[in-house]
Amino acid sequence: MINNRKCYLLTVIIFLFVGIGQISLAQEIPQNQTGPASWYGSKYHGRTTSSGERYNKNDMTAAHKTLPFGTKVKVTNLSNNESVVLRINDRGPFVGKRIIDVSEVAARKLGMHQKGIAKVKVEIVEYKGKTIAAAEPATYSIEKGTYTSKELALQQTQKLKAFDESIDVEVTEADEQGAKVHRLKIGKFADKKEAEAFNDLLREEGPHGEVRES
Repeated sequence: MINNRKCYLLTVIIFLFVGIGQISLAQEIPQNQTGPASWYGSKYHGRTTSSGERYNKNDMTAAHKTLPFGTKVKVTNLSNNESVVLRINDRGPFVGKRIIDVSEVAARKLGMHQKGIAKVKVEIVEYKGKTIAAAEPATYSIEKGTYTSKELALQQTQKLKAFDESIDVEVTEADEQGAKVHRLKIGKFADKKEAEAFNDLLREEGPHGEVRES
């Protein structure tokens, strides 16, 4: 009886300790951010970062004002929906209202290398060694065109609907070298091969595009 009581009390103590620890971690995790991002490259390549590491423009890293070194964040360019996962190893940026400085290779993957600045969403995926949330399953879309007017993009949308009236087509806007352009985001596929197969069907009709992760 005494041994059972001890086991019960030990179980309660472990549960409370683990539970309180999880609540404390959840309460201290900073909120996700949305704002302007910039990048830094060759000029700083090889220099020592605030964490003591050498900056490598080809590494998937970033600078943030407050997040602990080692924190992993998902950065999404809101103009084209491209995203990368980066590890924080430096401090910055300290210009205006910018919220993150990404490495040069990350800027290229995000499609912001030429422009230099982009509005992004920063989501914390790993904090102090703890995974915050499981990554969402990847989905794929077909991106097509760089249209100078929305009317041209909508004309292509009508052609796609004539080919398959059930397919979802989204017209997105982006800035390229100071000019506003429009692109089509076609479908949402759970499998890359499925997206590629549909793109092959579109190629036979003309209006095919490029398969990308959504």
